Amino acid sequence: MRRVLRLILLGVCALGLIRPLGAQEPSPAQLRDEAFQAAQKAMLTSASMALAQLGVRFSAGSDELARLVRQRQDLVAAWKGADRALVKALSMAGGDSGVNKDVEARRAEASALQARIADSDRDMAARFPAYAELSQPQPVSIAATQALLGEDEALVLVFVGTREAFVWAVTRDEADWHRVPVTRDALVAQVKALRAGLDPAAVAVMRSALRDFGDTDVAGDGLAPRGHVGFSRAGAHELFRQILAPLDPLLAQRRRVFIVVERPFDALPFALLVTEAPQGEDTDPAALRETAWLIRRQGIVTLPSVSSLRSLRAAPATPAPLPFRGYGAPLLGGSGPPAQVASAAPDLTGALLRGGRVDLETVRGLSPLPQTEGELRRLAEALGAPTDAVQVGAAATKSAVLAADLSRYRILAFATHGLLAGDIPGLSEPALVFTPPAAEGADDGLLTASEAARLHLAADWVILSACNTAGSDGTPGSDGLSGLARAFFYAGARTLLVSHWPVRDDAAARMTTGTLAALRADPALSKAEAFRRATLALMADSSDPTLAHPAIWAPFVMVGEGR
Repeated sequence: MRRVLRLILLGVCALGLIRPLGAQEPSPAQLRDEAFQAAQKAMLTSASMALAQLGVRFSAGSDELARLVRQRQDLVAAWKGADRALVKALSMAGGDSGVNKDVEARRAEASALQARIADSDRDMAARFPAYAELSQPQPVSIAATQALLGEDEALVLVFVGTREAFVWAVTRDEADWHRVPVTRDALVAQVKALRAGLDPAAVAVMRSALRDFGDTDVAGDGLAPRGHVGFSRAGAHELFRQILAPLDPLLAQRRRVFIVVERPFDALPFALLVTEAPQGEDTDPAALRETAWLIRRQGIVTLPSVSSLRSLRAAPATPAPLPFRGYGAPLLGGSGPPAQVASAAPDLTGALLRGGRVDLETVRGLSPLPQTEGELRRLAEALGAPTDAVQVGAAATKSAVLAADLSRYRILAFATHGLLAGDIPGLSEPALVFTPPAAEGADDGLLTASEAARLHLAADWVILSACNTAGSDGTPGSDGLSGLARAFFYAGARTLLVSHWPVRDDAAARMTTGTLAALRADPALSKAEAFRRATLALMADSSDPTLAHPAIWAPFVMVGEGR
């Protein structure tokens, strides 16, 4: 194990992500901590495109933060130029003293620019710590992570390399890790297979109150083969056995487990991993209700990074005066059948950009989402909010969102299409779709992650019934959930409920209102526990067999603080 850990450290060192190991042999605890931080840096590098896009958007402003962001961008551009000049000078160096002097001058210039970039980063972190965490999150040591955790909490970090994966478990008093001898490609295939069994377009689970999963009395809608409900609980148990079981002595008794993951696990809720070998048939609702899903034993909370927990727990809570605001059911004119759930339309999104600008006609061609209005109305009613708290149709525009004082609302909900980074050419960050304007202008109908980050919120909850985390073929690996989570946290949200795939509106309303009802009934509950109870109540409802299927109860995940 010690040798393997040194190998991952040396591999990351080769990429220049952490300092090389010194000559002195480090202790096992030091090695574990070095690798824990190295994995965080490597995971940050994989999201660098989205983070760079955030910097571009923030630099477009006129305030002091925008000036500092532009200043850093200029310094980085100058350093890259100096570095290229140094490489060229080195290639020409030899016995010529003049050329050697040029090398030294170029090296000094590059070093000076590196020092100025470091000074800029320190200034940014001191003056705008929230932005520094958003744009350049720094790795957190195991000791610092332990100081953030309560006695009933644990944190899991999963780093997936090309040939193997590494998993860390950290509690307040202990830390351990293990190696998973499975390639990234194999893990992607496993997750993709499980996601295929969660296809929410399956007729038998997208229709409520069926007698059983094999009911074919409901007319097919062409979205999926009739009765296609296969989800492999054995496959979910195998993933648990590979990833978490070796660390279960640290995890099993904790009430809350924070999960920090990247591809491919960013597309799969850990709540549906199975802790014991499943019994019965995968299509039997009773067997599904009795399955040892991970959510049965503890609350599961997702984090975009380890460092985000530090930021969330340092942020002061400022209660907002009004209960709820919701946006959804945008005016879209797709020719296909109206969508019952919030999702991207892969057949249309490829044409969304024209010459670097959003093509409004193509945005209008996305499928309408009439059922999302009902979801928002149910939420508003449950929270005692007035009818005008729900903005739908022509009122659900990006301009309206940007103009509203959203800091007045304790709960915000967005029920619309979600686009992933890369869904459309040139889109390097996730976005939410709103009613397109009549003509081209500043409002392009897409609220990107970096634009969401500029909102001013004081929300206990932000509900996103829109965030897909896998491509149209089920392939995992996007910055959809992580990018939007970072953006809304920066804007002031403390907890997000985010959907991994399209959500049936009746189930979504029950999950969200059930969570909030549990908190009102027992204010001592943590948010994670309230969400866990709402999930269990939904899957236990035998009046509708489809609710036992994970395609219905598992799409929503909690992202954020958890307490």
